[in-house]
Amino acid sequence: MKMARKKNVKPKKRATIDKQQQRSQRQKKNQSKSSTKRKVSFSNAIKRIGKHVVAQKPTTFGEAVLVALREAQNLKKGVRKPPNRIVKIPKKGGVLPLIPIFAGLSALGALSGGAAGIAKAVSDANSAKQQLQESQRHNKMMEAVALGKGMFLRPCKTGMRLFLQPYTN
Repeated sequence: MKMARKKNVKPKKRATIDKQQQRSQRQKKNQSKSSTKRKVSFSNAIKRIGKHVVAQKPTTFGEAVLVALREAQNLKKGVRKPPNRIVKIPKKGGVLPLIPIFAGLSALGALSGGAAGIAKAVSDANSAKQQLQESQRHNKMMEAVALGKGMFLRPCKTGMRLFLQPYTN
């Protein structure tokens, strides 16, 4: 069927609308569509697809299949999707930000272990030095005794002297 065209009617020019207004208009359309969406039963969907195929009058079987698929997609667009039961939580934090902290702690532990090792080495060196001094002092005393210089005899109760010759009556 051809429609008669009026002669003196000028086509309306669309005013240029900036992108933000276009987005808001699209969002309003989507909201209005989503509020009217309803579930469609399988038998009703088949009937509607069949009516659409008959109305299009395809010449080949392939065209009929394509028309049916397009109509099925349009029906699917109108089906309301159930809300998601899983609440999405933003992934902030977790274990990954803690990895550098743990690395720093392990490095700090290694440093403290190294410092403890250094302190132990210093204390071992000091004790070895003291043992060396003690052994040197002890060796000097033993050599002096062996040479006969400076042996100390504490005073005896029976006379305050040293008898070098055998006692005779």
